[in-house]
Amino acid sequence: MSKTVVLLAVLAAAGWSTTLFMDCFDDGNADGWTECCDEPDSALYYVEGGWYHTQLDVQISGGVYAQNGDDTTGTPHVMSCCDYTLYCKGKAWSATSHMGFGVRTPEYPIDGECYALWLRYNQGDVVIFRHDGPGMQYEELDSEPFSLTYGEEYWIRFEVMGDQLYAKVWQGSLGDEPAADLLEATDGTYTDAGSILVGCQMWGGGDRHAAFDSVMVMTPEAFDSQTWGWIKSAF
Repeated sequence: MSKTVVLLAVLAAAGWSTTLFMDCFDDGNADGWTECCDEPDSALYYVEGGWYHTQLDVQISGGVYAQNGDDTTGTPHVMSCCDYTLYCKGKAWSATSHMGFGVRTPEYPIDGECYALWLRYNQGDVVIFRHDGPGMQYEELDSEPFSLTYGEEYWIRFEVMGDQLYAKVWQGSLGDEPAADLLEATDGTYTDAGSILVGCQMWGGGDRHAAFDSVMVMTPEAFDSQTWGWIKSAF
């Protein structure tokens, strides 16, 4: 049975009515994702083994990203509300410096304003930051040391609710989610729903490569402790 069918069956059985978006890539494609890159002619996007790969090998700094959301009336797809919780599983390969996840991202995320959660392999930490424009225009809102190893899988939970941002990073299964948030920040700069985003980046030349699985977006108020605990116990 596919990952998507299992997840939908469990959520339906629990009476879950606020699952906004889901893609486990077990259909072998990444339909609906809008791909964005500094060097689009050099970027690779492909689904392999149920993982969505983003890859770029160039001699300059830059990143490779993809966006989506539950409102499919335009391109890129956007979220239908501005408050939501993003779950995703990701892994990166050497020498990628950053694997990232975005919320409230604009149509062109490379130069646009948004909030992002980065797993920074080159610095051994995770960080929530606010991106304020092209290049190095960003402000770190919170960061914590975190041991990261290339090729290993990490779950993330990235929540935005009003001007509050929360993040968790962990290994294992979805059911191993820690109770406490790893990162917390308050910032009310960006309020548009925007899109969710996955991707990776590297300063300088070389190969940046990350893959993503089990992308799920829910409304924050959906997290009733007993219901969510029951759902997670199935994985």
